[in-house]
Amino acid sequence: MEEKSRAQELSVREISLIRELAQIRKEHKRELEYEKFDGYELPPRTQFSILNKPAVSIKYGVMKFNMACIRLFEGIKYVLPILHPNKKRLALIMCPEEDSASVEWARQKDENWVNKDITSLEFVENIFRLMNWNRECRYKVLGRVANSDQGLCMLFDLEEAIMFTPKPQEYTDPLTGEMKKKQIKFFPDVYKDRIGKSYNDYIAGHQMNLFEDFIGYQGSVVLDEPVQEENTAPKPPMRQKSEPPENTALPHLPEQSVDM
Repeated sequence: MEEKSRAQELSVREISLIRELAQIRKEHKRELEYEKFDGYELPPRTQFSILNKPAVSIKYGVMKFNMACIRLFEGIKYVLPILHPNKKRLALIMCPEEDSASVEWARQKDENWVNKDITSLEFVENIFRLMNWNRECRYKVLGRVANSDQGLCMLFDLEEAIMFTPKPQEYTDPLTGEMKKKQIKFFPDVYKDRIGKSYNDYIAGHQMNLFEDFIGYQGSVVLDEPVQEENTAPKPPMRQKSEPPENTALPHLPEQSVDM
């Protein structure tokens, strides 16, 4: 009761101060400052903590959706991954196991749902080729929930992906003198020499992205699920000798170090 009365007292004081400020400005015939957001830029979400944000990690041959995605659709075991080549967007449709193209993205362990690797050399190769990504690097793309004619879905804009270098680099901590490791990550070229996207463009795009039309998307066909025996190390994905994947040089992107 005492905490509730304090909260109410604070609220009354705040209202009183606002009214007093409004009265003073009215007496001096001055209005509150009005701010327009033209010219403001919004930094990408990936420049802040993304620990609890839904995201997918993609490395050559494998993709994995984090636990934030699984919790949003807890109890859903199978999904349908589809790709829009023109929008450069990956979408997930929730589906039953009976769907011919269903993919298991989560499994139940005891009473909890956990994420799992989705192995597909062909489908992931299509993503890497579409985006001209380096096959030695790992990429992370933040996702969002949208509505569609198939119900709620998840969308991942591949052009917003951040790239992580293959191996962390060692450096000496200037404060402690200890040897530590850090991994370099690169942001898309669109953020080069600027803070982020236009705030007005963000608002306009946000309104448009509330509903997703699946016209133009292409399915994943068949994903490779590796068959492993117990106590047997997984085999690396096989590559065709006639057409070995070429490693694309690292693009010139804004970089940021990440402490390991």
